[in-house]
Amino acid sequence: MPSSLPSALAEARSVRLGWLIGLRWLAVLGQLSTIAAVIWGFGIEIPLVPVALVIAVEVGSNMGLQAWNHSRRKRDMPPSPALQEQLQLLIMLLDTVLLVFLLQLTGGLDNPFAAFLTVHIVMAAVLLSPALALAGTCFAMICLVVLGLTHRPLAELSDNPALRQAGHGIALAMTMAVSGYFVTRVTRALARQSEQLTRERERQARTERLEALGTLAAGAAHELASPLSTIAVVAKDLEGRVASRQGSAEDVEDARLIREEVARCSRILDRMSMESGERAGEAWVSMTLGEILDATLEELPAPQRVEVEIPSALEQRHARVPREALTMALRNLLSNALDASPVTRSVHFSVELEGEGYEFVVQDQGVGMDAEGLARATDPFFTTKEVGEGMGLGLFLARSVAERLGGSLVLESMAGRGTTVRLRLSFDPSSTIGSGD
Repeated sequence: MPSSLPSALAEARSVRLGWLIGLRWLAVLGQLSTIAAVIWGFGIEIPLVPVALVIAVEVGSNMGLQAWNHSRRKRDMPPSPALQEQLQLLIMLLDTVLLVFLLQLTGGLDNPFAAFLTVHIVMAAVLLSPALALAGTCFAMICLVVLGLTHRPLAELSDNPALRQAGHGIALAMTMAVSGYFVTRVTRALARQSEQLTRERERQARTERLEALGTLAAGAAHELASPLSTIAVVAKDLEGRVASRQGSAEDVEDARLIREEVARCSRILDRMSMESGERAGEAWVSMTLGEILDATLEELPAPQRVEVEIPSALEQRHARVPREALTMALRNLLSNALDASPVTRSVHFSVELEGEGYEFVVQDQGVGMDAEGLARATDPFFTTKEVGEGMGLGLFLARSVAERLGGSLVLESMAGRGTTVRLRLSFDPSSTIGSGD
């Protein structure tokens, strides 16, 4: 999976070049098959040595291009957009010249397969910028004129109209098939690329919002640290004085409540500024999955309402993770599930193997969400809770943590049927979660 928008673009360009290489191999195979059919099927004599030399140049150039592309992909150095486009233009110009040479040796414009010159024009129109596509088209037209003036006619084609007509039909059908196949593949590739780029842009937008949130929270924490500390100290002193003077239990409880709410404000600011642990300089530690679940439940308001299910075979597996970031994400999911479920009902929390990784699953017994709420659930500051009961950051932060660890967050919900949240971390189950490098 590309980790950034530039890498996604580079990967798409590299794949597109790979398809062009594959199409050239297909052209070589078609040319060899056609030559074999012409010689042994129809008994038409053609100059084999020059034709073989032209095909050898095509094979050699494609082998070199394939080796170069493989080397750059292996070193994660795909060509730049400008180099990619220039390279595609050069390939098309070379293929046009080679095809003209073949046609010049095998009947010129009388050769039914002269129609394949249009394939290069289609490729230029699809892959290149308008200016370069126009340049490629003009070059092909010049080659067509040269071919008409210099070709060597084949008597077998000139003297056999039926054979020539059949050849034109076959060539036209093959031209349409190749053009249709190429355009279809490129169109699908562009659609997939567009979807990938859209996902990357959305991920970057979420990252930018998260960074802005962290900056805002850091500023707020800095400005509020002193007054919150002062309030906490005064509240503790007030609680002690009230208790020593045998004040009412209600007054002592009020003083304690002030301290608790101040501590809660501090925790809120810390949570807002927390991303994935990396930005906060959090060290990555080795933990078993059982320890991860225990650490998640430690600071949960009502851990007794959580039913934990983890296979014994998974419980002792070790993973290297940013402890606070991952447990914060899981705790946010459990807190939301507890808030959504009636106080008399429990929440199900489990860990499962999912392909090349693990899946943490949280299931509540609440009323669920409609389609609109589900679509906006991971947006920052979106909440279905009452005013003052939630900031709408839990799912947003959990999703950000999951993506930073190479995973994803998937929500399943229907109105009246509760919600299931799946936090997926994709990695080899026999290794570690992510990397601290």
